[in-house]
Amino acid sequence: MNNIIVLEPSSNLRALGRNALAGKWKIAIIAVLIYQVCISLPALILDQLFGRTLGELYNNLYYNNSYGMDVVEGISYGAQKISAMSGVYVFLVTGAFTLGLTIFFINLFRAKSTDAAQVFSGFEQFFKALGLMFMIGLFTFLWTLLFIVPGIIAMLRYSQAFFILADDPDKGVMECINESKWLMHGNKAKFFCLQLSFIGWILLTSFGIGVVSGFLGVFIGGGSTMMIVINWILGLAICWVTAYVTATEAAFYDILRGNLRANAQNDAKINTYTPGQY
Repeated sequence: MNNIIVLEPSSNLRALGRNALAGKWKIAIIAVLIYQVCISLPALILDQLFGRTLGELYNNLYYNNSYGMDVVEGISYGAQKISAMSGVYVFLVTGAFTLGLTIFFINLFRAKSTDAAQVFSGFEQFFKALGLMFMIGLFTFLWTLLFIVPGIIAMLRYSQAFFILADDPDKGVMECINESKWLMHGNKAKFFCLQLSFIGWILLTSFGIGVVSGFLGVFIGGGSTMMIVINWILGLAICWVTAYVTATEAAFYDILRGNLRANAQNDAKINTYTPGQY
């Protein structure tokens, strides 16, 4: 397997993502919405049902401490609750949903049949997806113990693992991780710059969400349960950026795999790519 170095500028890669999404933005956004809702909504419900606020935890630990109790109780009231059960749920399902979303965007980029329900297809490889998510998290965490930069490099090194598994479900967890390391050799800086190139859209969307949330919070109350739900709904607005990013990542992966090749005869500002062979 050849190690292909991606030389295309981020603007060209983003253009490939937009081209793949042309006429398919709606189904792509629906797929991302399903992904976000299925992961975050049950976690939110579990937090509200079984979680405790940080103020409540503090109050339980220092119940007999008389000073500052009014402040603690004020913090406790209406604050976001956190439950271990939601963490377990997210850990169990994120791998399968990530694999399903990756399958969807690979099919979308390659102009194959797509259906938003493909987001659930990762559950056909549930244990393998769970294992892959766990191993990536473990290796990244261990590298992060050395310092933040090695942790970031590790994330870049393993970034193609889910695309590899989506492309070939017969591959094992460590095989996907090792192949991702090989594909990303010499490409980590390019992929990092590609991710940074979306920062403007992410900040713009987040700013809009923050403005609306702040405006509504004045009337509803920032710590109320209703506001927590509203903030969750507003957070779903980031889905269009996620669709844009993931479609572009699919383009990056297909170049790494050698499935796309530059058209040397093209004189346009943005290079075009045509399907190649493995």
